Amino acid sequence: MPTTYIPTIVNDEAHTDGIWNVVWSKQTNLVITGSVDNTLKCWDGTTGELRYDLEGHVMGIISVDVTADGTKLVSTSIDSNIRIWDLQTGKLIKSITAAPVEAWTAKFSPDGQYLACGSHNGDINILSVKSGEKVQSFATKNKFLMCVAYSPNGQYVAGGSEDGTIYLFNTETNQLAHSLSGHAMAVRSLSFSSDSKMLVSGSDDKCIHVHDVEHGQLASSLTGHSDWVLSVAVNPDISKQQIASAGSDKKVKIWDLALRSVIETHEVHSDQVWGVCWNGQGTKLVSVSDDKSIKWFASSGSS
Repeated sequence: MPTTYIPTIVNDEAHTDGIWNVVWSKQTNLVITGSVDNTLKCWDGTTGELRYDLEGHVMGIISVDVTADGTKLVSTSIDSNIRIWDLQTGKLIKSITAAPVEAWTAKFSPDGQYLACGSHNGDINILSVKSGEKVQSFATKNKFLMCVAYSPNGQYVAGGSEDGTIYLFNTETNQLAHSLSGHAMAVRSLSFSSDSKMLVSGSDDKCIHVHDVEHGQLASSLTGHSDWVLSVAVNPDISKQQIASAGSDKKVKIWDLALRSVIETHEVHSDQVWGVCWNGQGTKLVSVSDDKSIKWFASSGSS
């Protein structure tokens, strides 16, 4: 029997406006949310209690990410600031001025030394965390890159564009490894498997695509959402062969990759669901929505 997930903690008024993004810090067990209300909030991953707020952005938060060691957080905002925070103290480490056209979303490299940022002109810009300077740029076909992702082994960086194309660059050769053109509409979310062999994408075409990274081939296409797929996340426990997804249809879905089908659908939000992510063990997940809420789920048997 596949693992099932039970709704556990509910916070219906987590922010004062819609929540656009969420990340679960694997090492520190913090869930960090970014909202249209300009704030970042850090929640205890076990109890769901608010630990502290991070304030400084003056417009809505577009994306959040944490380093693999859980010590730093990066946030991007409509206010043209990339902010890097110390998650142990809650203090701001660095603010990098970058217009949203240059850095819409940002993700840390696995070693935490660089940021990959998607841009409006189609470039994946690589910034040094230490200096804040752009050290490299991967050019695509001049279409807005709405999402980016690093493979956990650091070998690849991927960008998903508004025209449905996904660009996969090899960071060792600095060359385009694959151009994946299976989606018919904008790609909103990208997630690598923890062994870096699989790349999952969610799109406005209502489809989730699973790609073989090495060969650049489409392994499977999952359909079931009735509206835009806004977020996808591969369960870090590879043995479970699971993906979580969330969409404009207000639903959170758990998929079995081996069966290529939905295990379960949760209808717990009253507005579109912008983000979903797993804890480090792949036993719990959280979802965030325009309805201002955070919902926790736990696998049956997990504490």
